[in-house]
Amino acid sequence: MKKISLDSIINQIKEKLTKDYDIVIAIGRGGILPGYLISRFVDIPMKIVYVDFRNDKHEQKYENPKVKINADIKKIKDKKILIVDDISNSGKTIKSVKKQIPNNEITTVVIYGNADISLFGKHDECIEWPWQ
Repeated sequence: MKKISLDSIINQIKEKLTKDYDIVIAIGRGGILPGYLISRFVDIPMKIVYVDFRNDKHEQKYENPKVKINADIKKIKDKKILIVDDISNSGKTIKSVKKQIPNNEITTVVIYGNADISLFGKHDECIEWPWQ
């Protein structure tokens, strides 16, 4: 199991992100804390979307993620958006959120895994999060 500290997450955010974005959209549950940290660092607002796809044991529940997104987020247009999650393996969760907010410049960010910006690279083992 790989152990990760909150300080190392914050340091990677500072190293890999610029302040050239308009809004953070955090994918709940796992993306809320990193999304908050990023929104504070780049000093922009954060909104939360919820995606039902895996259970607490990380087992897939559905073939495709079910996105729960409010109408205000769907109305966002012509913005530079950071979509944030904790881990991305298949990319299905992030892709399902991106489809809900077209006509924006979207950059995806994860702590581990596949995204435009991955703070720590590929996800290859279980992670002990600092908030567990």
